[in-house]
Amino acid sequence: MLLELFVSILVISLVSLIGVFTLSINKKKLNNSLDLLVSLSVGALLGGAFLHLIPELVEESIFSDISIFILFGILLFFVLEKFVFWHHCHKSEHEHLSFSYMNLVGDGLHNLLDGVFLAGAFLINVQVGFATAIAVLLHEIPQEVGDFGVLLKGGFSRKKALIANFATALTAFIGAILALAFNAFIIGVVPIIVAIAVGGFIYIAGTDLIPELHKNPNPKESVLQLVFILIGVGAMGLLLFL
Repeated sequence: MLLELFVSILVISLVSLIGVFTLSINKKKLNNSLDLLVSLSVGALLGGAFLHLIPELVEESIFSDISIFILFGILLFFVLEKFVFWHHCHKSEHEHLSFSYMNLVGDGLHNLLDGVFLAGAFLINVQVGFATAIAVLLHEIPQEVGDFGVLLKGGFSRKKALIANFATALTAFIGAILALAFNAFIIGVVPIIVAIAVGGFIYIAGTDLIPELHKNPNPKESVLQLVFILIGVGAMGLLLFL
């Protein structure tokens, strides 16, 4: 069971390297596509929060209690961003990196949760584990494409963006190990972690990424941004039927 679990996590983590396919793309052409990749990330974040995580909390009949933790998640990510800005972006030329670092924090928490969910699924049986792994893998593709674009938009080089994306993907191993080591405790606090993640996703999409898109007022580009946001949301919605 452990071998199947950790191999599944490794395969899913490798999806974070999907940005390697951009290495052959002309830099100017790639830069012109960054707003669309950021739009895709907005859609994936909002779709993940509102179509997957919040309905899961409602289904567990704990939403009235957990809504407080969603608000806490929003405030927590506000404080985290202030901390990141003060300590890493105090120079004006580095201010644009702030939302990239915040996206890495959100992505790391997201992948840690994936590790917890996968470990829980494999603890039921291997068949449920593999089914969950396939669902997580499909979920990761639009998310990781968008995340890679966010890092490039924030000033990361392609190489640095690939390494950072892969590093956050590896937090899934931490989540799985925690779930295996503290099974009963972790299962009890997962709804709270999920709610905080929801708050983080909403904060990153609403306060960091969408304002970044507003910096391009071109009507044609704005329509394309909306289309890619809808593609991101649609991709998350499609996973509900799989």
